[in-house]
Amino acid sequence: MTSCAHKVKVLDASAVSMTHNSIEAGQNLVEIGEVESEFCPDQMNDRGQIGLLDEAIMGAQKKSGADWIMNASFWRDQRGCISVTGTGKKISTTASVAPKTKKN
Repeated sequence: MTSCAHKVKVLDASAVSMTHNSIEAGQNLVEIGEVESEFCPDQMNDRGQIGLLDEAIMGAQKKSGADWIMNASFWRDQRGCISVTGTGKKISTTASVAPKTKKN
């Protein structure tokens, strides 16, 4: 008997984003939790203009509000759908400031 939910791992990536290409000086990443998304090429009459991995990443970012997905794993199922799971992180520009010391 075979399983209906057979998935094959396509790729592992340390960090992915469809909205940012780097972190600027003074920015930090704050964890917002686990994120996931799935994209099937037949939904919305997709003709392959954008990559399936890109669509899965964008879906996870939109759903979660994440700027980056860390430790992302991509899977393909028997329907041809691509899913992504990982840890969502948002960019924070809050700098940690050392406490001021009093001078006597």
